[in-house]
Amino acid sequence: MEFARQEYFYLLLAIPFVMLLWGIGAWHQQRMRVRFGNIDNLKAISRISRPGLTWVRGVLFAASLILMTLGLAYPRMVIRQLHAVPTPTDIVFLLDISPSMYARDMSPSRLGRAEDIIEKFISLKQPQDRYGMVVFNWSSAVLSYLTSDPQNILVYFDYLNRQDQPETGTNMGAALTGALRLLEIEEKFNPGSLKGRSSVFVLLSDGDDTASQLDQPLIAVAKAGTKVYTFGLGTASGAFVPLVMRGGLAGEVDQYLTERGSRLVSRAEAKTLREIAEKSGARFVRAESDRQVQEVINEILVQGRPVAGYHSDLVRKDFYRYFLAAAFACLIAGIFL
Repeated sequence: MEFARQEYFYLLLAIPFVMLLWGIGAWHQQRMRVRFGNIDNLKAISRISRPGLTWVRGVLFAASLILMTLGLAYPRMVIRQLHAVPTPTDIVFLLDISPSMYARDMSPSRLGRAEDIIEKFISLKQPQDRYGMVVFNWSSAVLSYLTSDPQNILVYFDYLNRQDQPETGTNMGAALTGALRLLEIEEKFNPGSLKGRSSVFVLLSDGDDTASQLDQPLIAVAKAGTKVYTFGLGTASGAFVPLVMRGGLAGEVDQYLTERGSRLVSRAEAKTLREIAEKSGARFVRAESDRQVQEVINEILVQGRPVAGYHSDLVRKDFYRYFLAAAFACLIAGIFL
């Protein structure tokens, strides 16, 4: 323990003098008792304390002064605090850009809602993490390789939002394969860069998989030990599917996807997304629920993150409050004893 303001220790020199005065007072009180004679006669009109209590009070008051002086000297102790070091995480976003993602049963659209979720990940990113992004419809393409500066991903959102005629098809198997290939390319060009890091896939789609090519990619994902968290876009009531738009995502729709002469309504499908999440040991969440979305983001970035080790920091902890509290307790005890 150390004291930051040791100049207050000079106050301790006054304590022997105070105790001397207290002793003189106690001696004088004892003389008065002897001169008075039998003081038992005073019990009916006054409270008579035992002679020994005078010295007990003196000790308590002296202790109060000592503790108060030590408290003013600002005692503190250097302690070592352990902090968990989270494992660096590589997150690859798998973003569905098929026409059904441009449906507007969510605000501003399913694709817009997916972009908002990705932006939440970016705003909570840890410095040691890296983000990448794969987009898919009938096939997949890497828009961003793993980077510690995910602001680049936001630039691609502008490109996606300007698309007037998105390509049809939803192949989640191709998306998973593309994400695994992204990690392979990272390891190929930067050997050892994946060592000591965990990898997580975040799949954002309305769940309408039209390719049925999931079996082999799911086996490969399970073999790699990578969790795939899935976010389901869209609502149960659904919406028409824009096929040709004027002005991109926020523009007017010139043509909707039709089937047998009627506009096709796309509704949220959770079965495939739930199956992917469960087989990889992750979770499925409906993107329309802000609470569920935030829970999963916290699980990925904080709660579910493995601990790589611990580091310690030297921290000074103040103890003056405890000394002053003890001094006050001694003072109160001495008064009412």
